[in-house]
Amino acid sequence: MGSESTILFADISGSTKLYETLGDEAALVLVSDCLQLLHQLGQKYQGQVVKTIGDEIMIRFPNPSLAAQAAFEMQDQSAQFFLNRKVISGLKVGFNHGTVIEQEDGDVFGDAVNVAARMVQLAKRNQILTPAETVRLIDPALPLQKRLVERTLVRGKQEPVDVYEILVHASDATIVGADITPPVMPLQALRLRLQFRDQVHYLDEQHHSLSLGRAPDNDLVIRSDQVSRQHGRIEFRRGKFILVDQSSNGTHIHPQGEPPVHIRRDEFILQKEGTIHPGAPDTEPIRYQCLVSRLG
Repeated sequence: MGSESTILFADISGSTKLYETLGDEAALVLVSDCLQLLHQLGQKYQGQVVKTIGDEIMIRFPNPSLAAQAAFEMQDQSAQFFLNRKVISGLKVGFNHGTVIEQEDGDVFGDAVNVAARMVQLAKRNQILTPAETVRLIDPALPLQKRLVERTLVRGKQEPVDVYEILVHASDATIVGADITPPVMPLQALRLRLQFRDQVHYLDEQHHSLSLGRAPDNDLVIRSDQVSRQHGRIEFRRGKFILVDQSSNGTHIHPQGEPPVHIRRDEFILQKEGTIHPGAPDTEPIRYQCLVSRLG
């Protein structure tokens, strides 16, 4: 006999690269510390850790609202965790609600688990995905945004599943329902200023996405053979400005006062100011600057 539960998977993105750059011992310590943090946050929202598998943790929650709140805080705290350790990494989260069968050893299986596993497979770094049926079960009092990102086939399902990304409203100070620490700057608004040659663009809560690439239908057109036609995009997501690379050659980012970073088919959080070089480190830069203004 099965029971209703919400299954959440959280996966540390790019862990293979961490082992390559940090070495096995240091990377293992970092991954273990991060999983312990996720374990604690899961328990905070009544989650029961089912198991850890390498760089991934599986947690069982009583309902989707608690799982969503845990996912939000996992993303926030893991971002700070990696920033403090000066490594480029992040978290992918997927969850789903449904009937699960519990084994004697505490492991669970069933359709709900399969769909949750598919969600985390589809997720990108710093992204939370869940199917439409689970979105409808989340407490409407929670200040979340949702957007349909794709339809996909899932093992055991005859029809494609609508997959949603869920985000917290950037203007809300906290998530309703649990004891969550308010953001550091609840009375401030964020904007990202981007300049390429004489073009200037701004991103904020109202204008939250900008595409860049060689093709003329992009918001920011960069005519270089090293730049892909649809090279990437910059998004305002959960109070952060995220550079998403989807190109062949990757993107080089040089934050002011910090070492340069190269990403390829990955994501990077833009903070403070610096330059973005699509395709190669010597391409003409896009200058970015995070602007903070006090509300009221």
